[in-house]
Amino acid sequence: MEEDFKEIAAYEGQEITEAVERMLVDPEFLRWLYGTTGRELPAFPRRMIAGLLKRSANPRRTLDRLLVMPFITRIRKGSMTSLKIYGMDNIETEPHLLHLLKNGATRHGMLFLTNHRDIVLDAALLAYLLFNKTFMRMYIGVGNNLFGKQWIEDLMRSCGCFAVIRDGDMRDAIHHAKVLSNYITDRQRSGYPLWLAQREGRAKDGNDTTQPAILKMLTLASDKSVFDALKELNITPVSISYEYDPCDYLKAREYQLKRDVPGWKKTKREDMDSMQIGITEMKGDVVYQVTHCINDELDVLAQRCADLSRNEQLKLSAEIIDRHIFKGYHLAWTNIAAKDILEGKTNDRFEEYLQKQIDKIVMPDGVEKDIPFLRQRILELYANPAINQEKVLKNKF
Repeated sequence: MEEDFKEIAAYEGQEITEAVERMLVDPEFLRWLYGTTGRELPAFPRRMIAGLLKRSANPRRTLDRLLVMPFITRIRKGSMTSLKIYGMDNIETEPHLLHLLKNGATRHGMLFLTNHRDIVLDAALLAYLLFNKTFMRMYIGVGNNLFGKQWIEDLMRSCGCFAVIRDGDMRDAIHHAKVLSNYITDRQRSGYPLWLAQREGRAKDGNDTTQPAILKMLTLASDKSVFDALKELNITPVSISYEYDPCDYLKAREYQLKRDVPGWKKTKREDMDSMQIGITEMKGDVVYQVTHCINDELDVLAQRCADLSRNEQLKLSAEIIDRHIFKGYHLAWTNIAAKDILEGKTNDRFEEYLQKQIDKIVMPDGVEKDIPFLRQRILELYANPAINQEKVLKNKF
């Protein structure tokens, strides 16, 4: 690992083996791995895991096979009716992207930008789907706020996650952004695909828009124009569609608390509860739609918008990504029903679901549920993907 990237980079090689050795003596990790007792399973002893990793020529792939893929398979079976991916031809039509090298990289990596539905699963499920279809090894950007404990950081960085550091003042933020941009460029030029969310934090109202600041960070490693710098990354938007968002009622609750309680902020416990609910609770049908690389559209912008300011160019580039994500939604009945209700129609099935979710909301002492407000927030969360897709298809976005 290059010293410049040590603070943020995913672990490689021997670092993974050392991290797993730390994890295998951590009681909390063992409870996560083996259940509440932390006792070893006869077919899955710690000694076997450590031994296989020490002998492995590719520790990350071995870790994926032993821990990560079985974990994702368990989540898929327990909390989804189906999990599908479409649009793989948008990768397969780019042979220079798909041609795998011996280490699991491609000749030239791509950067997957997705909407942000779940703190953990957005990238994990995409990595799972891509690995099953192409054996590609993907690097994943996650906020360092998720590295709450050493075993969690060891696990995530061993599985290809790199840190997006959000601590410090403005000067620190600029420094961290430059280091992150250089690391992403380094990994991408080495041929590896990467994942980032289109925004910091989940879109709690279902309005999935790309933050130009994310694109600005990505261009910091290049001395080229905005459009040429973005083209080097082979940005490939991906739409994520859920039938049910298991955290919908928590997002509505957060809206009301921010409105009614001055200075309210989520606690770390609330963050962890959201992560657990997002992972384990029912999501119904989950669909990933891979769109094509946006390089051709960036070429068009470069011809038409060369005289615009850098910020305006970043904004137009973000809008390209948004259009791809909106168009790529696989709308569920929940999206259509919520849009219908907002337009004055009735849908008893969704009204029943709404009431069930609102009933789950528990407010802190002194705060009363504003049921019409909470109802509106959940409706908008489900309706906005359908509204935004309609705008794109009618060329109104």
